[in-house]
Amino acid sequence: MPEISEVTGYSLELPLREAFKTAKGSKTTSPAVIVELRLSNGICGLGSATPVKYVTGEDCASVLSAIDLCAPDLSGLDATTYLPIFEMLAEVLPHAHSARAALEMAVLDAFCKLYKLPMCKFLGGALSYVETDITIPFVDPETTRELAQEAASRGFNHLKIKIGSQDPEEDLARILAASEGAPQCGIRLDANQGFTPAVAVGFAGKVKDAGVKVELFEQPVDRRDFDGLRYVTRNTSVPIFADESAVTPADALKLIELEAVDGINVKLMKCGISGALDIIATCKAARQEIMLGCMIEPGIGLASAVHLACGTGAFAKLDLDAHLLVAPDGEPSSGGFAHDGPFLTADSEAPGHGSILTGAVDLIPS
Repeated sequence: MPEISEVTGYSLELPLREAFKTAKGSKTTSPAVIVELRLSNGICGLGSATPVKYVTGEDCASVLSAIDLCAPDLSGLDATTYLPIFEMLAEVLPHAHSARAALEMAVLDAFCKLYKLPMCKFLGGALSYVETDITIPFVDPETTRELAQEAASRGFNHLKIKIGSQDPEEDLARILAASEGAPQCGIRLDANQGFTPAVAVGFAGKVKDAGVKVELFEQPVDRRDFDGLRYVTRNTSVPIFADESAVTPADALKLIELEAVDGINVKLMKCGISGALDIIATCKAARQEIMLGCMIEPGIGLASAVHLACGTGAFAKLDLDAHLLVAPDGEPSSGGFAHDGPFLTADSEAPGHGSILTGAVDLIPS
């Protein structure tokens, strides 16, 4: 019986291709943690965490501390039974969402490698590929237009526009520029909590009145303002999706019960693989739309998300574009999925999520 023998966390800074600016600030790197989970038979499962403090309250230091905390509990556990391990992690790390996600990723990667199963097939094998949007951050309207045109020329059919600046008129100008630059593309708005409920309703109305092909409006108000989300949802015809408000399956259930949103944006860094599967089941039962998003994360995390999307076939919309934001020479891993424009294909031959460490980037152990 193979057992977990060692768990190690490494930190790194992912350099970005360009500065990435949203309503929550601007950054040129994305901090991340890589997890190696070794079994007694030599198999190594890999996971990654990209903690975002304003979403889960974590940073790389807290993720590494969480990994060190639960490493003794993981040591010696039977690697052929992953669900009890997930349950133990939920008990030991109830609030370390990104850390737990990375560990679940590594546990399931090792489990699938034991049984020589690609993760997408283990999760159901529903689809061979999925289609993502591409994100346009805060830039001036002319640059937004150019980026939209470029994305459309590469085959992208959906654009995610970051909004929520101090000037809604500037946000509107950038949305109109994107729509003019790529009129065939659907537009997804992401405010990252940047509006009040009343301003969000008015803004959504202006976007619709301008004839923009708006597909959804993500997290328009503060993450704690469930009543505000419900107000926006009830007073606009634009579909409203929760992101930062829906960290856990319990959050998603509460939002659905309140009829506060039209959809939920699932991210592995918020709820892990186990939480994502719970939210999928809840949303299916409630006939609620779900999308799958990501942070600006390493290929290991993105590969796991692509396998989840292809395996379950549960997501109507996808925002899995981190590979387009991270500078190639700063990526610590390779494999796991292929991309061709907006289309992402999970590796259905390699066991696990298929992503491996390349050794091209120095990792700093905890």
